[in-house]
Amino acid sequence: MSAQFQQIKKRTLLMSSVFILFWGLVAGRLFSIQVINSDKYQTTCKHQADYRKTITPIRGAIFDRNQKALTVDIVQYNIAIHPYLLDDKENLAKELNTLLRPNYSKYLKALKSDRNYILIERNLPHDQIQAFLDKYQHNSGFAIERRIQRKYPFGELTGQIIGFTDIDNHGIVGLEKELEPYLCGTPGWQLTLKDGWGRLNNRPDLPYQESIDGNDITLTIDYEYQTILHEELMNAFLNHDADKALGIIMNPQNGEILGMATIPGFNPNIPMSSPVSYQINRVVTDIFEPGSTFKIITATAAFDRNKVLPEDIIDCENGHISIGKNIIHDHKKYDQLSFAEVIKKSSNVGTIKVAQKIGKDEVFNYARRYGFGVKTDIQFPGEQEGIIHPLKEWGELALAQAAIGHGVCVTALQLAYAYAAIANGGYLIKPQLVKSIRTKDGITIYDGKTQYIRRVASSETMHTMRELLRMTVKSGTGLKAEINGMAIAGKTGTAQKVTETGYSQTDYVATFVGFFPANNPKLLCVIVVDNPKGIEHTGGNVSAPILRDVFTRIVNLSDDLFFPEDRLQTPDINIAERNSEKQISSSQTLSTVPNNSRVQLSTYQYSKRMPDLKGKTLRQAISILQTLGVDPIINGNGIVVSQYPPKNTIISNDTDCRIELKPRENQFD
Repeated sequence: MSAQFQQIKKRTLLMSSVFILFWGLVAGRLFSIQVINSDKYQTTCKHQADYRKTITPIRGAIFDRNQKALTVDIVQYNIAIHPYLLDDKENLAKELNTLLRPNYSKYLKALKSDRNYILIERNLPHDQIQAFLDKYQHNSGFAIERRIQRKYPFGELTGQIIGFTDIDNHGIVGLEKELEPYLCGTPGWQLTLKDGWGRLNNRPDLPYQESIDGNDITLTIDYEYQTILHEELMNAFLNHDADKALGIIMNPQNGEILGMATIPGFNPNIPMSSPVSYQINRVVTDIFEPGSTFKIITATAAFDRNKVLPEDIIDCENGHISIGKNIIHDHKKYDQLSFAEVIKKSSNVGTIKVAQKIGKDEVFNYARRYGFGVKTDIQFPGEQEGIIHPLKEWGELALAQAAIGHGVCVTALQLAYAYAAIANGGYLIKPQLVKSIRTKDGITIYDGKTQYIRRVASSETMHTMRELLRMTVKSGTGLKAEINGMAIAGKTGTAQKVTETGYSQTDYVATFVGFFPANNPKLLCVIVVDNPKGIEHTGGNVSAPILRDVFTRIVNLSDDLFFPEDRLQTPDINIAERNSEKQISSSQTLSTVPNNSRVQLSTYQYSKRMPDLKGKTLRQAISILQTLGVDPIINGNGIVVSQYPPKNTIISNDTDCRIELKPRENQFD
């Protein structure tokens, strides 16, 4: 018995030691958790139990100048269930069949599922599920996600101006992208408690931060004008089987843009249904040779420097002039013309001879004064600066080309910008698209005001220019823009398109710029038709009638624009007067071409240069390269951080192009 007792005693002692050691370890672990590392584990527990729910702000709305909504935010809901947290499934399925959509079998199957989470409905409008929200919004068995979908009620009509947002409601094209910091708002958050089964428990005593909704933006665009411009451009695009048609309507007195459109366009509600290139607002992105619309440069310089008078006779040499080995022709054989007739009849020879008389320095200087060769700073994505070659590259041929609008490139916006200076008496005014920015509470953040850049020429010179442009429409090349009872002034332009081998003999760009009333202009319009097919291809025959139809329809909207030709009252602006005698230095080289590039008869090689893609999104980069016929190799995602070839490198359709992208660090980059 003694030996057996000793054995039992040893076993008891061993088991007791094991239990004591076990409980000692448990106690030590508990002491470590609850005392030594209590802060650490409390923090971990809090992170597991606390659920930070993001409160999405309402995106700011965009309106036209008359407060017509150009964007609409539709509140929609996605509804999911946690089947294991819901009882009485058959009756609940019947109730959902009534409150949501008639789909009893689907709901019952989902409720009886073994899964933890099932999405049962998506994109339900608020008014359709209000009764459901009232009853089940705080039921832990349901997960309700509120989403806001951006819609564009006028579709293609304003698509290239407004742009559109991505699935996360962030702007990626057009003004939606450019004004993203103002529109997006600031997200809020709400802290809720989550139990071990994943159920959320909202408590009013927990901290939260309200979201700040985005700001509402009012544009200078007039929906009625935009509609007219879009419809007339569409008619021209179809009637002339053109590659593109684009136009802009501006108030020349304050720089406000009232309409801006490009055909073909796209519907921002279904953006993927059209090529990406259709999303580009070509009024600000496309450069082209302006042709005779650029003759205002030579005429303004001649009058402002008192080198030529309108009545001075110019020998147009029977319609041709030799420049070195090159011969430049007129569209008709003119002999002796006054300079006023040179502009009215759009004589190339007469304009070149006047340009030669005043010299390349003055022609270059006034091209700069009019704002050509630099961006207007309209703050719209993708704006191009155009091409004005550095003065030191101007030879005899380059001067002749520039005088008649060849060898230079402009945007339609720049043409409107420049002609507005003639219309308003000599002031270069910054174009405006945004009229005001206000918070949802009505607090004004930005209020657009007229911004005068400089005086281009004297008011007397501009009065003479308006008279010549009025003659051009009344009895010259712009005759088809004339409207009985309305004094329209303007200028035609027809430029041969450039190719790798020189100027095309079949493809043209037809342009017309006009404003009215001629002596007190209220509206200015630029019409550009790219490569019209058929018998007619000139600015006078193709683009001038479009402007006539646009102005006719606008005047029919209201009698306010129809009034006698009063004397133009030019603004007395100190800053403009201070700049009135300031010369634009001839050493400026704000050009898209390097200094060692030789000016040639064609601008093809300059327009086919690698653009600067850094900072662009993948969609934007591909869109820009597609317009140049280049298919890039893409590495990464986000925004472009490097590119090959470097910007301004001459490229062709066969050029190997690579772009590297990295994620955007923050949404305001």
